[in-house]
Amino acid sequence: MTETSMETGYPNASKSASSIVLAAGMWFFVSPWVYGFYLLRGSWNNWIIGAMITILAIVRLSAADLKRTQWISWINCLLAIWIFVSPWIDQYRDNTDRLINSLCVGVILFAVAMFSALAAPQRGQK
Repeated sequence: MTETSMETGYPNASKSASSIVLAAGMWFFVSPWVYGFYLLRGSWNNWIIGAMITILAIVRLSAADLKRTQWISWINCLLAIWIFVSPWIDQYRDNTDRLINSLCVGVILFAVAMFSALAAPQRGQK
């Protein structure tokens, strides 16, 4: 039986959270086609950020040592903040579908990536 505590982390919870991050990244990538705004300005934001999140989540999920890839979850937290504020930066806050999509994905991604980072074993712990 393995010991589970705040010091050793919750590796299964961290992997589950990273799976949700993967799904969020894939959704953000395909959402321009789903909502029909793939020809509009700013769709590149969804494709680039969605691809980055997806790739980072795959790396995190495939890693044997969650301590070494904990930084990926922190990067995803930053990307979540970017997704959340992107409607105002890319000036599509008047497009309700895109606005709600960005806000929801940003909040979900931030919460789950933060959980994944905090659930991972801490550096210096076995």
